[in-house]
Amino acid sequence: MAKPKLSPPVIRQLIILSICRLAEPVSLTSVSPYLYYMVKSFGIPHKDIPFYVGITFACFSLAQFFTGIFWGRVSDRFGRKPTMLLGLSGSLLFILIFGFSTSLPMAILARCFSGLVNGNVGILRTIVAEMVPQRELQPRAFSVMPLIWTMGSIVGPSIGGFLADPITNHPNWFKGEPPALLKKFPFCLPNLASAVIFVCGLFTGALFLKETLETKRNAPDRGRRIGKNMIRFFSLKSRRHRDDVPDETTSLFADSSSSRIDEEVNFPAEVIKDSGPPPLVQAFTFQSTVNIIMYCLLSLHSVTFDQLLPVLMSYPRDDTPRQGLKFAGGFAMPSSSIGLYYSIYGVIGMFLQFLIFPSVVGAFGPLRTLRCCSLVFLVLYFLVPFTLLLPRAHQHLALFLCIFVKGVSATFAFPCNTILLTNSSPSLRILGTLNGIAVALAALSKGVGPALGGVAFTLGQKTGYGILPWCLLSGVTTLGILPLVLLVEGECLPNKPLREDGDDETRPLAK
Repeated sequence: MAKPKLSPPVIRQLIILSICRLAEPVSLTSVSPYLYYMVKSFGIPHKDIPFYVGITFACFSLAQFFTGIFWGRVSDRFGRKPTMLLGLSGSLLFILIFGFSTSLPMAILARCFSGLVNGNVGILRTIVAEMVPQRELQPRAFSVMPLIWTMGSIVGPSIGGFLADPITNHPNWFKGEPPALLKKFPFCLPNLASAVIFVCGLFTGALFLKETLETKRNAPDRGRRIGKNMIRFFSLKSRRHRDDVPDETTSLFADSSSSRIDEEVNFPAEVIKDSGPPPLVQAFTFQSTVNIIMYCLLSLHSVTFDQLLPVLMSYPRDDTPRQGLKFAGGFAMPSSSIGLYYSIYGVIGMFLQFLIFPSVVGAFGPLRTLRCCSLVFLVLYFLVPFTLLLPRAHQHLALFLCIFVKGVSATFAFPCNTILLTNSSPSLRILGTLNGIAVALAALSKGVGPALGGVAFTLGQKTGYGILPWCLLSGVTTLGILPLVLLVEGECLPNKPLREDGDDETRPLAK
């Protein structure tokens, strides 16, 4: 019996969604290689830089905490597409303000507002779940967004490490006097590059993404109408250029511009009465609550690690002799080298995730895979500070292995948790709200984690016990064992009734 596959229409929509998604991981990860140096450029004392790096890194997620549930409810009421496009627009504006920041408060405020206006993580998950509700197709479908995150983690650090402060890092770029703009705003170039990707995502989403919310999916969409007309125009122009001789390419465009575009995810033709999203309390079942707790802990230690490791790599070396577990310092690596490390990991991790993840989850299930990844995190976090004790010739290899193992584990763990959370929802009609709750609470974890991590790192360096933040990370990972024990793999959403009036059942999205 042949294995079920994603249909071409769904694949097309996933590609469109991926283009919309790419800008956010690029903008977020591009900050890591240069944030230490950006904070330093604001005149912050050396000993306080790790603390303020943690605050700047964390404020985006802390701000998301206050609006995550709101955006989830908005998407359940007004639609996934307009809510997502609004989030992209806000992120575009504030990433530019961040790049042109001239003081630490300005940079922190830009990061805060960027988090407040964007709840797209939960919305994107909801769109994927509504397009692909079948259990056997979920590993492949839910691996797409983490794959895009991995691609962003390749492009982002490369952009950040290569384009940040070009006057200092690339003096040979300038034959004469460097531009005044780059003197005043040395970290604007990475953010301008991210802004271009945001614009591409905005236009792609507005013109080609189909609404998936049950009550809005058949409403008129002016953006898609413009997109279809554009495809028709270029398709006809291409045919005329080829003397009306069709080939596979023009046939593809012709199919896309036909009525098939309106059937891309096999949505029913009838317009469903919009009664608004179900009450908020219905999002909480025992399993959905446990899944949210697990997601929060996973986000806390994973994002804290992502913030701490570049600081450790940037921090100056400490040649004080080791006394037992008392040793500190960092690797004193430039931002360009840090960006290169993350880019190399991203290239390898991307292929592993795309080629291996669906097969692994298909064989072992999302729950077993998540448990294995959690054990890897526990061991890895404890070992990281001891790479400082290795001979210098081996330190770079050890660092790369840490980045790689953590990255692969994270790209396996997060989609597994997403699958489990999706299948624990009582209904697709409240899935946006559930994902909004998860994103908001996880955002709080992502904010608290890096902030406390920055404090722990600073305290560890001052006291000489550089292992302090890494031991705390291992402790947080240990806390995740309990929810892992309580988790079970739920049924797929289309088979589960909505507990609203007792007579409304969740509608299957695809057969």
